[in-house]
Amino acid sequence: MRNFTALILVASVALSATAVCAQENPLPKASDNLVKYGDDVEGWTVYANKTRGDCLIVSAFGPGSVQMGVAANQAVGYLGVFTKLDIGIKNGVKDIFVDIDGHLYRGVVTTTAGQLKGGFSGGYILTDDPSFKRDVAKKYKMTVFPQTQGSFVVDLKGTFKAMAAGRKCLTAQKSG
Repeated sequence: MRNFTALILVASVALSATAVCAQENPLPKASDNLVKYGDDVEGWTVYANKTRGDCLIVSAFGPGSVQMGVAANQAVGYLGVFTKLDIGIKNGVKDIFVDIDGHLYRGVVTTTAGQLKGGFSGGYILTDDPSFKRDVAKKYKMTVFPQTQGSFVVDLKGTFKAMAAGRKCLTAQKSG
């Protein structure tokens, strides 16, 4: 399950201080019943969250993992990036930046350094920005923490197809 268990444990500690915070937090919890949905899609695994009625996609990259999903009502999405590398972050609320093909996005997240299962560090961005969703789906490279000591690159290959599989999963969740 390629670092998936560690990511679910991370979800239970992630918070956002952005305007999206007023809506229901879409992040999966460690206690949620997650079931693999369909076949892997270009390196991404889709999971149906039977507890919450939503879905998420997960992919591993080198020393880390990426997790993405949306709330059941599809109003708020999230992107979580975690690595075992020392990326120089401290625990607590801070700005997180990602650069997707020259477009810089900022979110306020709760970051966790080295305290997650497997020694992962990272954080989540919660967003309702359609440009962010479009860039994640259509672009191929995301730089996390650009221009900092902890900067690293995530290959976004296959996200468009994986997000489509995630939407099918959501439809199945609503009808099933």
